[in-house]
Amino acid sequence: MEQVADSDEGNQGLAAGLERLSQAIRRLIAAPSRLSLYLGAAALVAMMLITVADVTLRNLFSTVVPGGMEITGLLMIIVALATLVCVEREGGHIRVDLLLRLMPDWLRAPILAGGLLLTLAIIGVTGYQIFLQARYLSDNRIVTGVTGLPEWPFVACATLFIVLYALALLANLASALANASRKIDGRSITVLLACAGAVGLILLLALAPQYAPFELPRGVRGIFAISLCFVLIFLGVHIAAAMAATSLVGISILINSTASLTSLGTTTIDVVSDQTWSVVPLFTWMGLIVVASGFAEDLYRSAYRWIGHLPGGLASASTVACAGLSSIVGDTLSGVYSMGSIALPQMRKYDYDMRLATASIACAATIGVMIPPSLAFIVYGMITEVSIGKLFMAGILPGILFAFILVGLISIRARLNPELAPRGEVSTWNERLSSSARVWPIVALMLLVLGGIYTGAVTPNEAGGIGVFGALVISVLTRRLTWATLWQSIERALLLSAAIIIIFMFATAFSRFIAISGLTQQLADLIIGFQLGKYQLIGAILLFYVLIGMFMNALPALVLTVPLFYPIAMSAGFDPVWFGVVVVIMVELGVVTPPIGVNVFAIAAIAKDVPMYDVFRGVLPFWFAFLILIVLIVAFPQISLFLPSLM
Repeated sequence: MEQVADSDEGNQGLAAGLERLSQAIRRLIAAPSRLSLYLGAAALVAMMLITVADVTLRNLFSTVVPGGMEITGLLMIIVALATLVCVEREGGHIRVDLLLRLMPDWLRAPILAGGLLLTLAIIGVTGYQIFLQARYLSDNRIVTGVTGLPEWPFVACATLFIVLYALALLANLASALANASRKIDGRSITVLLACAGAVGLILLLALAPQYAPFELPRGVRGIFAISLCFVLIFLGVHIAAAMAATSLVGISILINSTASLTSLGTTTIDVVSDQTWSVVPLFTWMGLIVVASGFAEDLYRSAYRWIGHLPGGLASASTVACAGLSSIVGDTLSGVYSMGSIALPQMRKYDYDMRLATASIACAATIGVMIPPSLAFIVYGMITEVSIGKLFMAGILPGILFAFILVGLISIRARLNPELAPRGEVSTWNERLSSSARVWPIVALMLLVLGGIYTGAVTPNEAGGIGVFGALVISVLTRRLTWATLWQSIERALLLSAAIIIIFMFATAFSRFIAISGLTQQLADLIIGFQLGKYQLIGAILLFYVLIGMFMNALPALVLTVPLFYPIAMSAGFDPVWFGVVVVIMVELGVVTPPIGVNVFAIAAIAKDVPMYDVFRGVLPFWFAFLILIVLIVAFPQISLFLPSLM
């Protein structure tokens, strides 16, 4: 008994020591993290102003800001990486923690610690490679072509941001080890040692594959590496780190470690210094300004005045509002949070069935990835090099069509069973017209952004900058924006952008591994061997997306699968823009599908009294809406291709 007590006391002492270490590291990086956030904010504002100035000068005076694209690319390094440390401190990096949540404490704690250890190791390797890149730029005095700015200071900043990120990871690792030590027993020790051994083996395969204790046939190496990626993802490792580890191991065992490390160092900086990625933080910032200024609430109230009296009118109004909000906000969660906080209290007031109420908002928010600006279309376009402008236009009609399908489904269900969704009050024509007059900011921004892209006056990147500037001007003129909400919108835009862009920072190296491995050709040969017809092939691909969507969020699913399926779809003769629309719709089905269903988790966080099981049950009838939409787009491709054909 005394030995057990001594052991418990020792474990508690170890846990306390690790927690003190974690807290000490957090205090150490607190001030630098804040400074990094300020630098990111300054870079984001500067990027927006340069974009606005460039568009204005080009359209009014037929000139441009000298080196504007170069400067924007350099600023993107700061915007993309400055807040990685803040994202890690808040636990905001994207990962799939489904299996972790199902594990008992004795198993979950050491696996979580092992995942953080691997992420720390990968980020450490990445930081060193970026440092070598900065030294190379400095030693060779490489400058930008137009402005003559030295590039190395910006890459050196990237190194410092990565170091801060690594320290935040170390703090979280110490905390995870402290948690594991409190629950430690023989099984936990075994799992923790196994995780440490697995991390060591991964690093060995990545850095010195010639010393690996086993030899893989070349045909098996690519499959082994991509299998490793999925295993790491489902064990809760940061998705970015899982792809980085896969690319390191994969290229190393296929070629050598030098090629692997060089690929990691060059591709990461190439990605974050690409000014094309400015579209992500700019559109994200614009959407956050719109939501913070209360324009989303005006949009919902206007929709409610027009159709609130119909069967299920309140749920339909939230659907219409989500469609309108989607023309400004490029992600689904913004629609869930804004419409959920606005519409759910009204539906409670009228005694709506909360399964229908919550599910309607969760599904309606998916319109946000169809009607531009859409982060999913941006990601697809960046991976495939398909015109983002055409993808934006291709999503408009399917998004509107999906809104009509959802409204029709809600109305039919409410008419068949009035207890699900009683009618709201009937508004007068004067109330309808006056409420419509208050949504002019949304309409103005929609015309500014989509009109500019459609006419060719601006690129999607420039539309993001112009949209942010327009949203700021309108918010200030209507006195809807305070300094506090403005800062919150900037901070949130930086955090969301960092969590997204770091995935694609490593996705490029992952795509390079896919190309080197020949997996795409092997998969194509396998599918050709089945002798599938054109529609059987697209059916098989769509079925795969349904399955992967059950376990993975939309953006990671796109990153992992598009490099595999896009070449196959092109060889089968599918239009790349049409295929993008279909794929984006299918991955969005995953955000309302158990067991992941990120939209369901989000709406459940708002409606805390509604069990998540009930929300998922409420979503099931809306699957018919997704099915109808997909069938229509497959049967009538011009639904998505008509507007792009006019550009």
